[in-house]
Amino acid sequence: MSTGVQNRPTEQRTYGNWRLGRGAGLFGLGPAGTIAAFLVMVLAAAMLPVSPLAALLTAVLGVLLLAPLAIRVNGRTGFQVITARVAWWLTRARRHHIYVSGVASRVAAAHQLPGVLARSEVYEVETGRSGVVAVVVVPQSRHYTVTLRCAPEGLDLVDQSVVDARVAHLATWLSALSREPHLVQAQVTVETTPDPGTRLAAEVAATSRPDAPALALQVLNDVVESSPAGSATVDTRVSLTYTAPPGRSMSHEDVCREVAGRLPHLHAGLTGATGAGITPLSARSLASVVRAAYDPAVAVDLARDPQLTPDWPQAGPVATRESWDAYRHDSAASRTWCMVEAPRGVVYSRLFARLTDPDPALLRKRVTMVYRPYSPGDAARLVEADKRDARFLASKKHRPSARDMTDVVAAEQAAEEEAAGAGVVRFTVLVTATVSDETQLDEAAGIIRARAGEARLVLRPMYGCQAAGFAAGLPAGVVLPTHATIPF
Repeated sequence: MSTGVQNRPTEQRTYGNWRLGRGAGLFGLGPAGTIAAFLVMVLAAAMLPVSPLAALLTAVLGVLLLAPLAIRVNGRTGFQVITARVAWWLTRARRHHIYVSGVASRVAAAHQLPGVLARSEVYEVETGRSGVVAVVVVPQSRHYTVTLRCAPEGLDLVDQSVVDARVAHLATWLSALSREPHLVQAQVTVETTPDPGTRLAAEVAATSRPDAPALALQVLNDVVESSPAGSATVDTRVSLTYTAPPGRSMSHEDVCREVAGRLPHLHAGLTGATGAGITPLSARSLASVVRAAYDPAVAVDLARDPQLTPDWPQAGPVATRESWDAYRHDSAASRTWCMVEAPRGVVYSRLFARLTDPDPALLRKRVTMVYRPYSPGDAARLVEADKRDARFLASKKHRPSARDMTDVVAAEQAAEEEAAGAGVVRFTVLVTATVSDETQLDEAAGIIRARAGEARLVLRPMYGCQAAGFAAGLPAGVVLPTHATIPF
């Protein structure tokens, strides 16, 4: 994917040129499916003089096997849909959709994280300049994740020129990620939760002086008592996931130190896009975020007394139950959606603002933008292949549709931008809505659909993988394609 920018002196700046690459092939089969169909036809033709019945059976069998590859359901092939359903049936049959930890567990007494994060660990690295940095390690995939907490200045009372400059800084930062050694994934998460008022009270208590005027203290106390009502906390995090350098025998501690050493460079590039207040999360902060996500009922207690924050091996839920379209975890229930289609045409810089804004009807909402940059060499090959495929798909039709012609123009523009130095990034959007009871999930789904419509996004629930989708939005470095059993 690539992002194009159009500059017009009298109009607001627009963005776009997001495109979903389509492989060239017959009947929507793609390159591999087209080759398989050609082999079936050659085999059937070779058997026809010898045994017409065998040739007919071969052709029918080939059609039955290849038909699921040509059928598309929400961007997935019929083969992927069938495989996902079978995998879910096997999961339920083995009761792997239910998780119990603690003293009632048969596995371990600790409240460790479930699913793909069960074996995860946290290492703390002293960097000197940035202080102590926590790195989450997922041993089975050899991924190492460091998370930065940001304090964006928002869009209120901000000139459009300043907003455009921030977007330009972010685009430059994303383009630089393609040249970052061993970087696998970057994700930006905006999480909104009800504010219990503890942060404001703690800030006032820490900055107030006993000898301050009585009127000033009274005003501050009134603000602390009245402001939290109906307010929300917005937490913005940037997580960077690296892989271990290939061909080198390094311990987890060595890789963590190498990852932490990259923070000053990445911190400097991100400052222009988000403003000041960028700090790396410590191990205690990471555990607090994860613990509150799985059990929102303890969020207020954790905010009031940070000493209650558990260590990482105890940050998981007591019990979870995954269903086809929902995820029950401790005191709440959640549903996670993923992006099926990006906005068509051009968009403005404030497009996703309503999607990330707090919703009072939701206990928690987490919107995660996941970026997986291509290396410069892979990006050059990809855009050229996309350009050839787009031209082929348009030329094989007697009357190409408007969408086909637009796709050709977008592919050619992406190739030109990449040749000029732009980066190419795969991206998706994950949205998780959390409510206190499963009966409220339908109302939450209506809210998310409305917000997605305002953002011109097409979302669909992550059927059959709600637990993995929930974990992917946490600052733990879950790279979904690495853990997927179904090819995409």
